[in-house]
Amino acid sequence: MRDRILFFGMVLTLGLLPVADARSDDPTVPKIETLGPSERTSSTWVVGDHVLEKSRSINATNFGLSAGSDSDQSVALGKAISHVANSPGIDTVYIPSGTYRFSRPIQLRSGVNLIGDGVGKTILEGRRLRSYLLNARRIDGSKAFVTGLTLRNRYRTVAMYEASNLHFHHVEFAGGIVRFEGCSDISLEGNLFRDNLGKSGYASDNCDRIRIVHNRFDSIENGSINLSRHRDCYVAWNEITAKILLDSGYAGIRLPNDAMNNLVEHNFIENHGRGIFVLSSSENNVIRNNVVLGSTKQGVLIQSSANRLESNVIVDAGEQSIYVVDAVASSSPTPSIADHNHLLRNVVYDTRSQRGDRFIALKVSTEGNTVVGNVVSSQHGREFKAIRPDVGNVERDNEYRRDVDQDQVRSLVQSIKERVAEHLELDESGQSSVLGSPSGR
Repeated sequence: MRDRILFFGMVLTLGLLPVADARSDDPTVPKIETLGPSERTSSTWVVGDHVLEKSRSINATNFGLSAGSDSDQSVALGKAISHVANSPGIDTVYIPSGTYRFSRPIQLRSGVNLIGDGVGKTILEGRRLRSYLLNARRIDGSKAFVTGLTLRNRYRTVAMYEASNLHFHHVEFAGGIVRFEGCSDISLEGNLFRDNLGKSGYASDNCDRIRIVHNRFDSIENGSINLSRHRDCYVAWNEITAKILLDSGYAGIRLPNDAMNNLVEHNFIENHGRGIFVLSSSENNVIRNNVVLGSTKQGVLIQSSANRLESNVIVDAGEQSIYVVDAVASSSPTPSIADHNHLLRNVVYDTRSQRGDRFIALKVSTEGNTVVGNVVSSQHGREFKAIRPDVGNVERDNEYRRDVDQDQVRSLVQSIKERVAEHLELDESGQSSVLGSPSGR
């Protein structure tokens, strides 16, 4: 603990806390339009800054949905969702507290809000369900919400195909992965990913303008966020942890397969195989102000070109702290070149002895990269740098030094965790009272 305190003191001393100024070449950060101020009464649900009128809702139990029953509830909930989808003036299916079991998938419809009483209170559970518990295909959510629910199914939880304008807000995704394909303008905010089996908790492909903010990823099997072929997405203020150090080639945050123009910032990543992994010709991504604490392999591995890694903190990497290297056909199914990246003002630190040929802080084996203003602690024996010479790499103002002893503490990790917890709105029991004070209809 004392070592960690000294580390955060060093971060503060070096002035490497998050920078506020955005550069002109940063990707556009997608925003969610919100409703204006509204009186928060028992006649409304308040979801973040949005207000949903209870007068525009139906109670799913009036369509035969039954809590605690061992029988399949998919027909009853399907009737409720279809009724809302086909009824002008109604936009919400309300599901009261209880556990509801499903042997067939729940099909979401365009423009339908799905609202429960909170995480751990309204539970939709797959029973021997081999497909995804909640899915949809080619829907426009019209800014609809899925909120206040636990969605629980082994291996597969949510699948959306060519869906858009949908918000998942204060949902627990338990057991299976969340999969989006060909989706756009979807947000995941204030959610809990728990005990997810598979390649990642969020493992999606070919999506635009996905917003993943203020979520907690807890004990993922292999990795947490996989942004395959994602463009113009925003991933920020997530707490991404595992109880034990994962021995996996996946990562806390992974950007593969032509992931372009994404902004990844202010995330806390702990105990993953790799902290952040950029690969397979993914370019023009900005990765800044993240903390990577503990990794089996690299803190950050970059195998693509023209990415910006700035003001991140890497602690206790199992091998290289930051490694830039081409992916070649003999070792990767998706070879790509990793040149013209920018590694700027990152901090590398260890809390225990790191010895061996691979324990290098800054390893750059490719051409035309810029490595400027990074600080590496020498206290526990990690090597400073191995940057390929004579191939156009720009290297200056990097420092290799022992830590600065500081009495003041508490900072980067705690601030991220507090920010995530604030948006999860956890009560004393550890549950999430997602919808604020108004009780269910």
